[in-house]
Amino acid sequence: MFAVVHLPALALQAALRHEPDLWAKAVALVDGAITPPVVCDATPPARDAGVHAGLSPTQALARCNQLLFRPRSAAHETALSEMLLQCAYGFSPHLEMTTGDAVTLDLRGLVAVNVEDAASLEVWMAQLRSAVQKLGLHASLGLAGTPSVAWLAAHSAPGLVIDAAPFVAALPVMALQPSLHVARILKSWGIATVGELLALGQEAVSERLGLEALALFAAASTTVIRPLNLVVPSERFVEFFDFDQEVETLQPLLFLLRRFSDCLSQRLELGHLLSERLSLRLRLESDELVERELQLPQPTRDADVLFRALATHLETVRTDSPVKGVVLKAHPVEAHSKQLGLFETVLRDPRQFQETLGRLSALLGADRVGTPVLLDSHRPDSFRLVPPDFENASSGTRRERQSPLSAPLRRLRPAVNATVEMEDDRPVALRCSMAQGQLKVTLGPWRASGNWWEPTGWQTEEWDVATSAGKVMRLSRQPNGWFVEAILD
Repeated sequence: MFAVVHLPALALQAALRHEPDLWAKAVALVDGAITPPVVCDATPPARDAGVHAGLSPTQALARCNQLLFRPRSAAHETALSEMLLQCAYGFSPHLEMTTGDAVTLDLRGLVAVNVEDAASLEVWMAQLRSAVQKLGLHASLGLAGTPSVAWLAAHSAPGLVIDAAPFVAALPVMALQPSLHVARILKSWGIATVGELLALGQEAVSERLGLEALALFAAASTTVIRPLNLVVPSERFVEFFDFDQEVETLQPLLFLLRRFSDCLSQRLELGHLLSERLSLRLRLESDELVERELQLPQPTRDADVLFRALATHLETVRTDSPVKGVVLKAHPVEAHSKQLGLFETVLRDPRQFQETLGRLSALLGADRVGTPVLLDSHRPDSFRLVPPDFENASSGTRRERQSPLSAPLRRLRPAVNATVEMEDDRPVALRCSMAQGQLKVTLGPWRASGNWWEPTGWQTEEWDVATSAGKVMRLSRQPNGWFVEAILD
C-alpha cells in the first residue's frame, strides 16, 4: 500500500501559514518574479469576488477594493515542502518527494498498520492527517495499492481506495494532467473520463498523440508499481517570518514566537528529537541583525519551555529601530539517558532554574550572573562568569597560594583597611578593625604584578603574619595602602 500527502495551493499556504486568520479574508498572492507582477493564487473570499490567477494587482483590486496582497516567497515554499517531508518521515521511512506539494509513502514493513485491514488503514490515515493539521497545514490524503492511484486519490477524491479500477475509470481525464494541446484534442474526441480514454487502447492513442499518451496510460495504471525515489529529510528546524509592518513592541513578537515554538515542538516530536539550544535572529528596519544563542538547561521539545526561554531573554533586548523580520532555529539532538553516580543528584527542575537565571540576568545584567571561573593570571580575585554547566564542572585554571603558617585562609571580600608599622622594610605592628598589636611572625614578601603596559596595570605585595594574640592573617600592600586580605578562623 502507498499513501500520498498533497498540499493544495502550496504557495498560498506558505504565505499565510503564520497568518491563519487571513484565510477568512480576501487575499491575493502576487508573484513578483514575473514582470509585470501578476496574481498567482487567491483565498476563497477573493475568488468569490472575481479575483483569479493571471490578473494584475490593479485589476484584482478593481474587482475587490478590500483585497489584501501578499508576496510569493520561494524560501517559504521550500520550507513548507521540507516540513511536509519531515512530518511524513515520522510515519514511514520509505518516502519520496514526488512533487513540491506531494509526498509519497510506502507502507511496507510498518508495524503500526495492517495493510490488509481497512479499519487499521483508516486509523493510520487519521493519525497522519492530524499530525499535518497540527503543523497548520491543509492537506489531502490518498491511500491505494499503487503510487499512481494514491496520487490520483489525493488530488481528486481524498481517502482510501480499495477497488482501484472503477475509481480510476470514473475520474475526469483532466485528473491525469495532460498538456493543454493534448487536453484540447481529447475534448474534441469527446473523451471526458479516464475510462473512456483507456477504452481507446494504449497503442491506438499513442500512434496519434505520441509519447505523452504513454505517460497518461502509465498514470492511469492500477497494477504497475513504480519504484520510489527514496529521500531522507534534513534535520533543519527553522521558522522565519517577515512582518508586513515593522514591530515596535514586544507583544506581537512574542505572539509569533509562541507559534514558532509550537510548530518546532511538533516537528521535533515527529522526528523523535530534542532541542539543545535555540538561535534567535531579529532583523531590524535599519538592516541591523540582533542575534541571540539560547542554551537550554537540558535538551527538550516542550513548547512551553522553548517559549519561556525566548520570552525571558527578550526582556533584556533593546533595539534602536523596529523589528522587520524574525528567524528562530532549533538545534536538534537525539534523546539520551545518563546513569548518575551514587552521590550525584540533578536539579529538581533545571528548566525553572534556567528561567530564574534568565530573570536575574535581566535585572542585574548578563555579565553579573553565572559560575565564577578563575583566569590564568596571578592577579588576586581575577575571574570571569560563565553560564552554569553542571555536566562539565571545573575547579578553575589555577590554585590560590596557601599560607605557610597553617591551614588555608578564609578570603575577606571586601578586604579590610589596615594601618601597618614598618621596621627595616618589614611589618612589625598592625592596627585594624579585626586585630591590633605587635606582630609575632612575619613571612614574606610575595610580590606580583601584571599588565604594566596598560592603564589597568596592577601590583601587590603579600605578607603572612601572626599577631602576639595568635591571630593569623594575610596582609596586602597595594599602591593605595594596606589591606587584610584573608584570616584564619
